[in-house]
Amino acid sequence: MNKNLPNIITIVRVCLLPFIFFFYLTDFVPYSKIVGISLYIFACITDFLDGFLARKYNAVSDFGKLIDPMADKLLSCTGIILIAVSNVLPDWFFSVMAFIILGRDFSVDCLRMLAAKNGVVIAANWSGKIRTILSMIAMPYLMFMSTKIINKDVFDYVGYGLMGLAVILCAYSWFFYFYTNRSVFKTNDNKSNNK
Repeated sequence: MNKNLPNIITIVRVCLLPFIFFFYLTDFVPYSKIVGISLYIFACITDFLDGFLARKYNAVSDFGKLIDPMADKLLSCTGIILIAVSNVLPDWFFSVMAFIILGRDFSVDCLRMLAAKNGVVIAANWSGKIRTILSMIAMPYLMFMSTKIINKDVFDYVGYGLMGLAVILCAYSWFFYFYTNRSVFKTNDNKSNNK
């Protein structure tokens, strides 16, 4: 059971996403937006929990390697979509944020797949981990701002600051991954030339 627990938690995270959308976007359920934000925060917590349990019980599986990154991307995309409909960020800020976060996540996944073909495992670096933590704090914070419960400018600036720092670290992480693993492309070029 312990071996399967991380995967079960990951699947729960994926299953939570439609409920997050439903409660956050509906307006006929009392306090629905708060419920949606709470579910999003819970989903973020499960992201750390399944990784902790996988390491604790040495429960790394091929299924887990496939489903966990997919669940992470879906959670990140959910946050970006909900922030978009909340209209709590200036358009230019949101556009830059969405491009850098989505661009970085999907291109690094492609880099990892390319490296895996050559038997190279690309581990997560510190900037990516900190960016993930900041994003998982900033995104629900920005969603909470849309509830109008928070209406002071100082709180707005805190949300912008957290998200801005997450975006900067995301951009740095994007550059870091590709720069430090540039040999992956040389290896593939050499293989192509040898064919």
